[in-house]
Order: sequence, then C-alpha cells, then structure tokens
Amino acid sequence: MVRGWTGARTERSPRWVGAGFAVAAVILILPLWVAAVPAMPDYPAHLASYHLIAGEASRFYDIVWAPLPNLAGEILIPWASGVMPLEVAAKIFLSLAVMFWVVGPALIQRALYGRAGVTALAAAVFAYNVNFMWGFLNYYFAAGLCLVLFGLWIGSAGLARSLRLVLFSAATLVLYFSHILSAALFLLLVASYEVTRRPVGWRDLMLELGALGLPVAVLFVLRPEGGGVTKFKLLETLLERFASLSQLHFGLPATFTLLALGILFVFGLWRGIIHIHPRLRLTLIALGLLSLLVPETMMGGWGLHLRFPPVFAALLFAASSVDRPRPVVSLAVLALLATTAAGFAGYSRAYSVQVAEFRQSLRLLPTHSGLLTVIADGAGGRWTPIFLYWHIAEYTIPDRAGFTSLMFATPGQHVVRLKPAIAAIAADTAKEGSPPNSKDLLLLQDGKPAPELWAYLSDYACHYRHVALIEAKGQTAQVPQSFTLRHRGSFFTLYDVARPADCPVMSAMRP
Repeated sequence: MVRGWTGARTERSPRWVGAGFAVAAVILILPLWVAAVPAMPDYPAHLASYHLIAGEASRFYDIVWAPLPNLAGEILIPWASGVMPLEVAAKIFLSLAVMFWVVGPALIQRALYGRAGVTALAAAVFAYNVNFMWGFLNYYFAAGLCLVLFGLWIGSAGLARSLRLVLFSAATLVLYFSHILSAALFLLLVASYEVTRRPVGWRDLMLELGALGLPVAVLFVLRPEGGGVTKFKLLETLLERFASLSQLHFGLPATFTLLALGILFVFGLWRGIIHIHPRLRLTLIALGLLSLLVPETMMGGWGLHLRFPPVFAALLFAASSVDRPRPVVSLAVLALLATTAAGFAGYSRAYSVQVAEFRQSLRLLPTHSGLLTVIADGAGGRWTPIFLYWHIAEYTIPDRAGFTSLMFATPGQHVVRLKPAIAAIAADTAKEGSPPNSKDLLLLQDGKPAPELWAYLSDYACHYRHVALIEAKGQTAQVPQSFTLRHRGSFFTLYDVARPADCPVMSAMRP
C-alpha cells in the first residue's frame, strides 16, 4: 500500500499501466511524423500565419500583436522556427498537444485514486477528436493542457495555499492566452470540484476562485475587440456533438468505437465494475450540460458546440475506476488506438500527396498575386472531405508571397491582420470563412443575385488574378467566361481571371 498525491492509501499501479500510457502517446503521435502534412482543413492557414509571424514581409498582411486569447501556436511555433524548420516546429507543437490528451486523464485519475488505470488509458481514444481533425490547433493544445493542469490541481491539495494560488493563477493566464475557452473550462472544473470537496468554507472558496479568475476576467473585458453573433442550433447539432468525441480521420466519426465504449461503460456501471469518483460527479454534470447547451457560434467563432464534448468524455473516463483491471484490457485499448492511428496516418499520407501536387502547381503562378478558392458545384456536402480543401489555397502565402480570400485574420482573434487596402475584399470573420460555390459565380456573371455569396466577393474579378477550383469528385465544373485555364490537377483546376472593363480604378492594383 502507498499514499497517493492526496494522501489516500491506495494500491500501487502495476508497471504495465504506466508503460501503456507511454505507448499510447507514441501510437497517437506517430502519424503526425509519417505523413508530410496532417489531414486537417485549417492546418494550411495556420501554417501561413506562422510563416508571416516568423518574419516574412508581406504586401497584404500585417502582424499586430495584442493580448489576444488565442495565441498558443502563434507564439510557440514561430519562436521555435528560429532553430528548426517551421513545419517541424508545428509538428512538435501538435505532438505535445496529443501527449497532453493522453497524460491529462492519467494525472486526474492518479490524483483521485492514487493510481492511473485502464479507464484513463481508454480516455486516449478521445485524443483524436473533431477539434484535432479540423485543425483547431490552439484550442486543442489548450484543452489538453487544461486536463493536465486540472490533474495537477487535484493532486496539489497538500501544497501551501499561497504557493498553490500563485502557481495556478499563472497557469490560468497561460490557458487564457493559449485559448480563452480553455481558461473558462479550467475555472469551471476547479470550481465544481472544490464545491464537492469542501461543502463548507464558501468564503475561502470564493477567494481562491477570485485569485484564479480575476486576472482572466480583467483581460477578457479589456481585450482589443470582440463580439459577434451568438447562434444556437441545439437539436440540429446533437449528432455533431456526439461525432465530435472521436474520429477515424477528418469527416469520419469513430461511431462503432464510441458505441462500443458507451455500451461497455454503462454495463460496467450497472454491474458495479466501474465506479465514478464522487468528487467529480458535480463536475461531470456541469461539463455535460455545457457540452449539450453551448451555442454553435459565439464571439465571432464557429464550432463552439464541438469543443467541450471530447473533454467531457475524457474526464468521464478519467474519473472512473475499474475493479480488478487486467493487462489484456489495456492491450485491447492499445490495439484500438493503433488501428485508429494507422487509419489517420494512411489518410494523411494520401492527403500529403495531393498537397504536394497543389504546391507544385503554385509555381506556375506569379508572385504577389491573389488566389481565390472556389468549390465546384456538387463537389461535396456536410461532413464530406470537400471541407478538407477549404484552406489549401493558403499555401500560396508562404510559397508565392500571395494573398487569399480565406486567410485567418479575424479582428480580436488573430495577430495576422489584412492591410487596409485589401480588408474589404477578403473574409474577416469565421462566418464568412466558407469558399464560394462555382454556381454562385455563374449567377454573378449573368447579373443575377447570389444570396449565398458574401458581399466582399461581389467584385471578385476586379481583385483576384487567379482561382483555385476544388473538384474533389473529379468532375469538370462550368465556370464563368472570364476564367482561362492555366493548369488542371487531379482534384483542382487553376484558372486566370480576366479583369472586367468596368472595375473601379483602385482595383487596378489588385493582388
């Protein structure tokens, strides 16, 4: 018998359990290194941001540093690129984030029970969640770090109170600057846990939470910009929230795995084989309600409904203990992780071939030119691989010092900002972050209204010299007469765009 972090006398964890977490981390990280590019829709735009922040001068973008709550990758990756290639730094950042999602549940369970077991190992299934697959890099990194810090918070109850508050106040600030939602999540976890652990002593509890949360609250109020539409789609997004828990690769939820884990978990609870720690029950209820009720869009960002369900699932498994675990169960979990990782690796390797082809074709374009992403009519639908190519044109920023319509430059969220001369001809919010459809451009050509088209694209031909038409199904789409073929690839076509005669004079200086 040994004493755990919290002082409880518990069974020592078998050595094979600790080895299992190390193997799980290696299994899930390896696909990031066997493929040139991870198959994530947002990854090219993030890479372009890091390229600009690292010091590459641009005609079209400025770097405006501000205390924004969304800076994890923007700070760490360009800084690391001073001693290594930028894309290597990005992969190390992602590898560290994946490791957080494996280590975090283990730390939480060890702090609660004095040992980490098979249920915490099974929580690694949720490391490949939808936030990872979309490439929400800052949030994914910060949410994993939040799990790690929550485990350390539980386990550090024996520290001197003043030292503990100083350390975790600083940690909460790190979470805030990494991603604002992770700081809010950490405060929720700590508050709900401490209420259960100490049903009395409210004054002390409020002082502790104030010490942790007040600096974050002040920064949030004083942040440079914010706001945006809040949109609730609770019933319409229920399946998306479930699918967000774990994915085999982008656009393909791990439905069988999730259903199997859910059935086994409920059966274990019913038979008394699995127990949920009483100190985390209120935390799980609060986080579960948040996962179900959080809006789809808020503060200018999209996809909030996808952010919390994977954290809830990982925390649920971390808070649970299994009677008499056997090594064969851990081996089965590792086999499941290996199968999932192999599928993601193969998918990313195939995607990397396509990215290499696209970047090779960019050499055919002149430098300092604008590239507009367009989706061929009928090329895909919701949760289909067409989303994977939404930001592929952003490779023109590091490769050709160019400009695109969908670069991440939302005021109040990103340090990359559009120069004033072009701010009106590109998307500046997540709401405008979807590429136009070729059918909409044909309607514009015929002088017909295109209600699905964002206003900044109404005079696109005056401002963009080139178009990347994504034809993921291999079809050849009808395009406006002003388009001239430059290059046809396996899943895309590059066109030159003729400048209409009635364009404003200022558009003659188009990118």
